[in-house]
Formats: sequence, C-alpha cells, structure tokens
Amino acid sequence: VARALKRGPFGDFRFEELLREHIRLAVPPNHPFAQRRSVSLADAAQQPFVGLTREDYPDYHGYLATLFASVKNKPQVIEEHDGMTSVVSAVEAGTGVAVALEAFGYTFGNRVKLVRLTPEPKPISFGIAARKGRVTPATEKFWQCAKDAAASIGVFSKK
Repeated sequence: VARALKRGPFGDFRFEELLREHIRLAVPPNHPFAQRRSVSLADAAQQPFVGLTREDYPDYHGYLATLFASVKNKPQVIEEHDGMTSVVSAVEAGTGVAVALEAFGYTFGNRVKLVRLTPEPKPISFGIAARKGRVTPATEKFWQCAKDAAASIGVFSKK
C-alpha cells in the first residue's frame, strides 16, 4: 500500500479508482473567508498557509505549486506539521489557512470551515493498485474488500 499525489509511469501496475475527493480551503470559523461560498485561488494565495512537512510528505509542496500555478502570487507556508490533525489545530487557532480534502469536514466538524476554491481544482483520486498479472488470493480478497467498502459508503457502485 502506498500513497502518491503525482501520477507516475505506473505501466507495471493495474489501478482502480475507489473515490475522488474535492480540494477545499480550510479556514478558521471566524476568518472572513468562512462566510463566503467560494474563494479564488488568487485570494487564497494571499493568506499565510499552514502545511505538511517536506520530510514526511515530499509531494505536498509540489502539489501546492501545481495547485497555485495559475496565480501570480504563490502561497507562503509559514508553518509545517507532521500530520493533518496538527494542521487543522493550527488553522483553528488562526495561524493560517490550509488546503484540505472535503472529507476532513466530517472528521474535524466545526473546528474549521471548508470553502470551495475557484476555479475548482481537479479532485484527487484514491484507489487501489497492484502489479499487473497474476495476484495472490489474499491480494484479490483485499482488492474486493476495498471495492466493497467504497461501494458500501456510496462512493462508487460495485463493478
């Protein structure tokens, strides 16, 4: 099992998408953006950002650069954390804003407000991958369990 923000040359692997998550801007509940329905990437980039550490999340800063490539002024990450729980705590405390998956709204409740970005970034795809070719029965069972779990929460229908 692995995570990757960038698609690479995965020719030796089969991949099946299990879900897609929208990217949102996480802001403190008392932030002026919290009252908006959406925030432009340009406006978001003007805010101080709280992010993930380069050591633990090497793809994160590259993803931010790609996300904000279309705007002149790039966001400045003023504080880095080793996980999203710490990032959310920093956002809640008013240290800065952060990019987050929409699903974090279920996890962190009203601690932060998730605001839609415009133009809307491409959703991040999550799925399961295995080497092409014959797989072990355990791998096949795991694959099916992952698909069933995604289908059971209404993410995608079973195939």
